[in-house]
Amino acid sequence: MLAAMRRLFPIVAVILVAYASPARADEADVHYRQGRALKDQGKTDEAIAELLEAIKLRGGKYAAAEFSLGIVFKQRNQLDLAAEHLEKAAKLEPKSGDIQTSLGVTLYKLGKLEPAREALERAVELNPNDGVAHASLGVVYREKKDLAKALPHLEKAVQLDAKDANALSNLGVAQRQMNKLAEAEATFKKAIELKPNEATFHFNLGVIYRRQQKVKEAIGAYEQAVKLDDRLDVAHYDLGVMYRNEKRSEDAIRELNRYLDLIAAKNPKEAEIVRKHIKEMGGTPSK
Repeated sequence: MLAAMRRLFPIVAVILVAYASPARADEADVHYRQGRALKDQGKTDEAIAELLEAIKLRGGKYAAAEFSLGIVFKQRNQLDLAAEHLEKAAKLEPKSGDIQTSLGVTLYKLGKLEPAREALERAVELNPNDGVAHASLGVVYREKKDLAKALPHLEKAVQLDAKDANALSNLGVAQRQMNKLAEAEATFKKAIELKPNEATFHFNLGVIYRRQQKVKEAIGAYEQAVKLDDRLDVAHYDLGVMYRNEKRSEDAIRELNRYLDLIAAKNPKEAEIVRKHIKEMGGTPSK
């Protein structure tokens, strides 16, 4: 009888373990779904708590919950925490292109260009039709001064979504940096058609016109940029210089003074140079 009982107990123990694990897994899924729902409602504190509980119940191995946590922290601009959880998700689910894209974008925002490049290269390999991954990888290469590698990814992003104004803008900047000014002009015009109230698009078009010596067009683009965003300091500066070159001193002084107002506190050396220019034109610096 004792021998029979000894043989029975191990079997019972195995059965208990086998039934306990699925129950906890189901409970983890409940917390995960609740966390996702709370995230969508903007209740990020509660969402984080639910997602962490889901991960705990899965023994620290729950890629979907780690991914969702990464997105929540990214939305809260807690980028270090976002990267931490996205990296865990990527290790648990290495063949997920979506995870790699989110990780790469987050690492880029943290200024970690090489790790961002690695993640985004994996993303486009796993999902060649991910426009966000291509656009982000192109921007990373552009930041790394490798325009030859940046351009194909930026072009691919636009090919995948011709109505993505931001992708067009990124492509236009790269084209301008490569001195492909006619192409850059056409690209920014398309971006402005899609997003006419984006001041930076008009500013970048102004830069392209200026480099092509299209003075009237450049001034018009800069004027539209500052009209849309009066705090776009570089547009005020470029417009002021264009006015000065055209002997429109009063207009130049106004724009350079506005530029001075915006940058004096953060860039004293630059402010001193601008004051000098204003005085040379017979004006009085605002600061």
